Amino acid sequence: MKIRSLSYLRTIFLFLLIGMISCQKEKIYIIDEEPLTPSSTRIYYVQAEIVEWDYVPLGYNLISNMPFNDNENDYVKPDSNRIGNKYLKARYIEYTDATFTVQKPQESADMGIIGPVFRAEVGDSIIVYFRNKTNFPVSVHPHGVRYDSVSEGIRGVDPGSSFVYKWVADENSIPSYNDPSSLGWVYHSHVHENENMDVYAGLVGALVIYRKGFLVNGKNKNVNVEKFAIIYEIDEGASILFDQNLAKYIHVPVDTNDPDFMESNTKPSINGRMFGNNVFTGINKGDRVRWHIFTFGDLRNNFHTAHWHGNTVVFSGTRTDVILLGPANLFTADMIASNPGKWFFHCHVDTHFAEGMSSVYIVNN
Repeated sequence: MKIRSLSYLRTIFLFLLIGMISCQKEKIYIIDEEPLTPSSTRIYYVQAEIVEWDYVPLGYNLISNMPFNDNENDYVKPDSNRIGNKYLKARYIEYTDATFTVQKPQESADMGIIGPVFRAEVGDSIIVYFRNKTNFPVSVHPHGVRYDSVSEGIRGVDPGSSFVYKWVADENSIPSYNDPSSLGWVYHSHVHENENMDVYAGLVGALVIYRKGFLVNGKNKNVNVEKFAIIYEIDEGASILFDQNLAKYIHVPVDTNDPDFMESNTKPSINGRMFGNNVFTGINKGDRVRWHIFTFGDLRNNFHTAHWHGNTVVFSGTRTDVILLGPANLFTADMIASNPGKWFFHCHVDTHFAEGMSSVYIVNN
């Protein structure tokens, strides 16, 4: 098993950073609208829960359409000194009301590890009734909306306790003049953020803010399909649940300082799935597909190049099929799905792709 060279990755990072700075032109947007007051309230009931998660539920490599080879098995095959494909993870789960008895179905199976989507138009308020059913403090911290210090989401909600978050999609949440009619943001737990322990545990979700009048019956009126992808290498060794995973899945003494063992706990994934095991569905030929893409993690492993086979996207006024992602980047791109087929969607960093950071999207004819 290969351990990545930190100095090599630093060199690549500096090269990319210099290129981005040299090529980027400063843009100034002037928003001259009056300050907004909330016009409607969007209410969500969300609980953080510990579940068992499978990185490869299909049981084989959908990209190669073959069983996992020896190198791939280093990441997904359980063994006496490997946890393998299943881990305890924390997830945001949505419920129908404040009793937290009836789960709402996930928006689509291809959401994977991503929590429920919070949607609002500019001017709306958002209320999240949150309950923590894990065994450690967690929170809900949003990007892109206005909040006060009480609802910032950096203070942990204790196990078994509840909290009500109140946010507003104000004029600073508005898609700018060059942006599409909606923008994707994220939310995540921020209690143990110094080492990404919350995020690596699985506590991430999506938030979308729409221009006024574009959110109709829970959908964007000028988009056929919205898709969400979190592309990141999950370091299970840094997850707050790591000790619980060791206790549950490893039944012999193991050296947690062994580089090969720690490498086996890194999971280059898309929506928490590896080797094509996350399949984006529900797209038909001619659909306008809005992709909301984001990533988290450290500087060493979490720079990615998201690449769509078969179709192109428009991102920030430019047509492309590859988007560069850095930690905590949030991008929204539009695709006209003109080319039917079963296509790869993956990270184009060679090591990330080889180690499982790949998925599939299907465009029906």
